[in-house]
Amino acid sequence: MMSASTNGTAIKGIMDAFSSYVFSNMPTRLIYVPEMRLVDRNEVFKIYKPAVTAITEDDLEKFSGSWSREENLYKVLKDKVKFAMFSHRWLDTGEPTFQDMSKSQKDASKTLAGYHKLTKFCEKAREYDCELAWSDTCCINKDSSAELDESIQAMFKWYRGAAICIAYLACSSSVSDFALEPWFTRGWTLQELLAPEKMKFYGRNWRPLSEDPDDKRPKALATAPDDEKSSLIASPLDQPDILTAITRLTGIGLHDLTSFSPGIFRVHQRLRWASRRTTTRIEDVAYSLIGVFDINMPIAYGDGQRSWFRLMEIILQQCKSWDIFAWAGEWSPYCRAIPRSPKGYDAYDVESFIRFSKALDMGKVERRVGETNHGLRGDHAFAMTRHGLQMKIPLLYVVFDSPNQVATIHARTPGYLGQSKPRNLPVRVISHGRVSEAEIHCLGIVNYNPKGLARRNHEYEVQEDPLLCFFFALDPNDRSWIRQQTANVIIIDHKGSPVRCGCSFETVYI
Repeated sequence: MMSASTNGTAIKGIMDAFSSYVFSNMPTRLIYVPEMRLVDRNEVFKIYKPAVTAITEDDLEKFSGSWSREENLYKVLKDKVKFAMFSHRWLDTGEPTFQDMSKSQKDASKTLAGYHKLTKFCEKAREYDCELAWSDTCCINKDSSAELDESIQAMFKWYRGAAICIAYLACSSSVSDFALEPWFTRGWTLQELLAPEKMKFYGRNWRPLSEDPDDKRPKALATAPDDEKSSLIASPLDQPDILTAITRLTGIGLHDLTSFSPGIFRVHQRLRWASRRTTTRIEDVAYSLIGVFDINMPIAYGDGQRSWFRLMEIILQQCKSWDIFAWAGEWSPYCRAIPRSPKGYDAYDVESFIRFSKALDMGKVERRVGETNHGLRGDHAFAMTRHGLQMKIPLLYVVFDSPNQVATIHARTPGYLGQSKPRNLPVRVISHGRVSEAEIHCLGIVNYNPKGLARRNHEYEVQEDPLLCFFFALDPNDRSWIRQQTANVIIIDHKGSPVRCGCSFETVYI
């Protein structure tokens, strides 16, 4: 097999691939662990250039299962130039910053409370054969807006490309402590949990929480047949392993914990994951989800709640699945179709949603961005406009009983004239604020079945399928429908035989 020449000339394509790997796939700055100092990409290139030049075709052959030579080169470089990523909860004070780790302040940084945590992380990185390590405390020059922007946009990719992600759960001695572990409540740690291909959890006093070198691939799971893995991870018996404990706590399934694919699909589920997490900066509610949804958006601290609106606006432009509207509570000050924060998605009862989604077979109707599905319910051409969200839906007139928080739909059983019998459908509507008794109200069906529309779209047949609805009131001044805020997700869940009710099939702006 051909190898590198004796005069030090590198094998074909390796230096170009190395340059691309360092400058496009590695973090902007890293800790060079042997010297505990920060290095930029240029220094990384210089440090590892001799080792990369020495790579032979025999080395490349070890990764020969790839689709192309370029992919082989990437894999051998990833193996040769390894870096570790750190996932942890910041201390209130005393974390070493980029400035603290600079040459002039390096000695002073050693007295900071967080420096011990940083050195322990670097020690664990060395155990995984990583001489390069990244921590968000000191590897970003936050005085540079361009560097901060790049770091936030690329962070998911960096965690995905790391040789190992070291997670430090300072308040946990075992998985039984996970319910009280702050790490699981923070916004940024969601992508730090989902992105890495390989991850190791350490608890209080840096004791490993398992005997496995990779907690995303525990030995019991790695040796189990594929058809037994889901039952193994969900088994309620015995002391749960780390993945089981995380699934129970977060609702994130095994496949997503071990093989998460970012993008704008299964949006409602992913927003539910984020709904119980918090961030120190309000803008980070949105920025911490950029990698999860694989989108690009400008970073602007000081933007406040508008950053969340901008994120959801991008998602709504590409997501065509109606369940993104299954939320309740306060809406964004910029649009009534968007919740004020991800917490709106926590208002929906988990068990109800599982039953709801199974009844409508959501797993088969939703597709990734760009894929057309003619079986999708509702108006899958809904779009954000300068007037708000534009959507075409059937509106069912209701009588709203404010004291009892019930909206009644006057319906009838199908049949010819005298055979048709009246039947009322009560729907729970917990209004968020005062609703005038004099207003005309209606329910707009978000996930309507086009087959349910009858008599030239003037009637809708309500069958057994649960229907997700918006609650509207008619504005007496301009005679337009205004969405009303509710504390519950409104569902018409009719159990009996089909009934028909009058409807108005209209385009509304929310």
